[in-house]
Amino acid sequence: MSVYPNEGQREYGLDQPETIEEETPKAKLVEDAAAFCPNCGCTAIHECSVKVKHPIVVGGFGQATWLGCPACPWASQAVIVGIAKAGA
Repeated sequence: MSVYPNEGQREYGLDQPETIEEETPKAKLVEDAAAFCPNCGCTAIHECSVKVKHPIVVGGFGQATWLGCPACPWASQAVIVGIAKAGA
């Protein structure tokens, strides 16, 4: 049983951001020894990021960053920070 009430849903009230086609998502292992997946307990949590377009972000472009588990479908909510332009 998951600890999340909206398991299987990734809808948080806003339209989904559009990934910039030329941008490749990046992932790096989180080195924090306390980081683990709340769903399956995996300790290989990754910090993922990708540049996106979204109308609510100042300037229309941003960097989305979230935590994800490579062993199961769990992922945190993304934080999007505005950037000057898509190529920044």
